[in-house]
Amino acid sequence: MRRVVATAAAALTCVLGLAACGSSTEGSDKNVATAGSSAAPEQKDGGKTGTPLANTDPCSLLKPSDVPELGQESGTTPKADGRRCEGTGYSVTLSEVDAEGYAVQFEGSMVKPISDIAGYKAGTMDTRDSWQNSCAVILAVTTNELVFVAVNDKGPGTCDIAKKAATAVAGRIPR
Repeated sequence: MRRVVATAAAALTCVLGLAACGSSTEGSDKNVATAGSSAAPEQKDGGKTGTPLANTDPCSLLKPSDVPELGQESGTTPKADGRRCEGTGYSVTLSEVDAEGYAVQFEGSMVKPISDIAGYKAGTMDTRDSWQNSCAVILAVTTNELVFVAVNDKGPGTCDIAKKAATAVAGRIPR
């Protein structure tokens, strides 16, 4: 199980890293949410800009009672590094992006658009192969910030569980 979570985390890191590679801003980490960002990329599809997640703890966005299918214990404290909250078989990651990062991470070929979740544009990235079974739901909070809700190794209903978790997360995103 830990290997699956680690592999899914590595895959997500690769996707996040690709966005940084295409950036023309050298020496900056566009994946870490920071307060007071003044860069305003062009709006896509009438999307909002800004950084409403700047001071948000990703672990505050998903509670064990939200998605019982994750099998979280209420006393379990997920690991967090300021932008990523990782529990057993799931993770919530906040990602600050520029226009190029938005295009790669949210509109990329690996992302399948789905119906909006709580007013946020959404997409899924479903990974199924011989060594990994995971699904990430990506929420476009603004054109500057994305939220990845990933669920690992829950069988054929993995994406349904990820969508349920993303719906709970979307309800707690500061407006």
